[in-house]
Amino acid sequence: MTKQDSLEALTNSAKCLIVFENKTASLYKDLAEKTGELPLVKSLLSQISLDSQKHSTLLKGLVRSLPKTVWETKELPKSISEAWRSIDAFQIELSDADEMTEDDLSSLSIQLGALEGIMEEAFDILVQYDNLELISTELSKLYNVDIEALKMIFLEIIRDERRHKEILVTVRDFISRLEKTKVDAAPAVRFRNPDAWNRPAPSSVYC
Repeated sequence: MTKQDSLEALTNSAKCLIVFENKTASLYKDLAEKTGELPLVKSLLSQISLDSQKHSTLLKGLVRSLPKTVWETKELPKSISEAWRSIDAFQIELSDADEMTEDDLSSLSIQLGALEGIMEEAFDILVQYDNLELISTELSKLYNVDIEALKMIFLEIIRDERRHKEILVTVRDFISRLEKTKVDAAPAVRFRNPDAWNRPAPSSVYC
């Protein structure tokens, strides 16, 4: 593969990540809006959404500074393609739900953690020395930029992706503690009147 071909492949990878980050931002935004009465969780998910939109905006500036290429979604790497379909599936589920339950959020946070891992791996490829050298050489035709400056930009995004995984673990921990509090509270009622939980329901319930 020639340097020009390699640069074109990197540009197309960045284009792929632009769309991917946009989809991710939209997913987190929709998820935050349907989080319900968990304001801190809502804020954390909104923060990830804003970060993802920021990454997309930064990548757009990068791509517009590189030679134009032709790219189609069918050229997506397998891991990105599968994650892309997962995002679409998540958003379909969200569109059918008025509000996400705590169980839904806990389960989804695990899957979203895997999604953030895929994003991190994609950016890890961009910070490999040969790739940075190709991109920085092209960018130097327009800007006073070197490899280290470009590397710092990508490393900042990678740090965000890692932090997103930590935030999702925090969200899951918050929900887990909330559910435990509810479970711990229930027996206190039961033991005050143990027969009340086992007594047949009034016939009116079945009407």
